[in-house]
Amino acid sequence: MAIARTRRSHSPQHNPAQNRLLAQFPAAAYRQISSELEPIAVQFGEIVHEMGDRVRHVYFPNKNTMFSLLCTSQDANAVEVAVTGWEGFAGFAPLMGGDSSPHQVISQIPGTAVRIRAEVLHKVFQATQEVRTLLLRHVQAVLGQVSQTALCNRIHSVEERLGRWILVSQDRTENHQLPLTHEFLARMLGVNRSTVSLTAATLQKAGLIRYSRGKFTIVNREGLQDVACDCYQIVREQYKRLGIF
Repeated sequence: MAIARTRRSHSPQHNPAQNRLLAQFPAAAYRQISSELEPIAVQFGEIVHEMGDRVRHVYFPNKNTMFSLLCTSQDANAVEVAVTGWEGFAGFAPLMGGDSSPHQVISQIPGTAVRIRAEVLHKVFQATQEVRTLLLRHVQAVLGQVSQTALCNRIHSVEERLGRWILVSQDRTENHQLPLTHEFLARMLGVNRSTVSLTAATLQKAGLIRYSRGKFTIVNREGLQDVACDCYQIVREQYKRLGIF
């Protein structure tokens, strides 16, 4: 996969409403970090954090941007274990006492984000209880998502998992059309491309989605929820209880 360089966005100032988590920061804490927030543009498939590398920046995706967290092996195999969009952030290791990323983090749905140096955010994290609670709540939600995804990848069919994955993606973009290729989906789900193609064709024949030219369009969300495994609702309810969705 080609790795694109992170590009500085032309936005002169970040609007905290573009990220739900930043929007909940106390006003004083947000003012403290606002000058350190660097707007960037992220391209499809761009690596934000490499697994095992030092986390120098924490990333807050804006609306309609989504990151994927993957576990990778030495032979370059990878499988997705969680996603995060404008409800959260990526790069929590420095806040938890570590410094290296436990996952490879890539841009799954391209768009814009803001990043901040890890040491700057860590100071606010340490000094402000409300910020600490907000960020740790999101970390808890992501860890719950990782655990549920491990179970999902083990016991559920590709059709159930693809349905869940499309719903999860829409939750974080609020769009009915998602820019997704079969090749990328195959990597996220840990299956081959032909399996994704056959499964997508089944969902399209059932009138749940429409696929063309690298874009999935959700036609019947309720029907897709019926097809998706119960992992989707379990994780969504966890996020709701934590006040994230």
